Amino acid sequence: ASANRPVLRSATPACNDLRKVRFSALPASRLEVAEIAKLWRGASKPMLLSGASANESEFRAKAPGQQVVHLATHGFLLGEQCGAGGLIGEAAQQSPLVLSGLALAGANRRDRLADDAEDGLLTAEEIAGLNLEGVEWVVLSGCDTGRGQIRGSEGVLGLRRAFQTAGAATVIVSLWEVEDKAAHEWMRSLYANRFHRNKNTAESLREASLGVLKRRRASGVSTHPFFWAAFVGAGDWR
Repeated sequence: ASANRPVLRSATPACNDLRKVRFSALPASRLEVAEIAKLWRGASKPMLLSGASANESEFRAKAPGQQVVHLATHGFLLGEQCGAGGLIGEAAQQSPLVLSGLALAGANRRDRLADDAEDGLLTAEEIAGLNLEGVEWVVLSGCDTGRGQIRGSEGVLGLRRAFQTAGAATVIVSLWEVEDKAAHEWMRSLYANRFHRNKNTAESLREASLGVLKRRRASGVSTHPFFWAAFVGAGDWR
């Protein structure tokens, strides 16, 4: 990305070109997880997965039993037209949860992998099959992680629904694209409020947004909601 172009934590692939999509590097995401680890005040030492270790197998093995699961990576969301054709057409007819997901290690090499190998794309359908009972927070620090397919009385079917189906008490997601550095700043504020100021979930979310807005206003930079209002919580407010 150019120096003046924001780095977004998303990709918008066309259905037939999903294997060709490349997810760009997210420099602020590594800083984000390192700072969150320093802010952490839990019963156990935080477990960090980055680089090649942040793959599907490790996530499936390590996420269950954690107090908080934080994912700072690209989100992806395929359009409704993908349900009728493309690489996942028949599967999408059975479950719209295959149309959204997260990019993990190996996602940029999936076109060179064997058909039975992990492709680095963790879909909402795969997440829904995990056992995340006891996980208090799942935080999805990527673009569009709160969006999904709308199916009649079922509501929005995507990553939020998948993590709650898996058992997570609260899922924190984004409603639109988020910029890498802005997401990093908001997340740092979220965890500072949660673990150092002992705020509950609802208060932590509110204070994170207000804090970022206040700092941006004081710095004389844009206060557009794009930079501070993307993230919301669903589930237990405590």
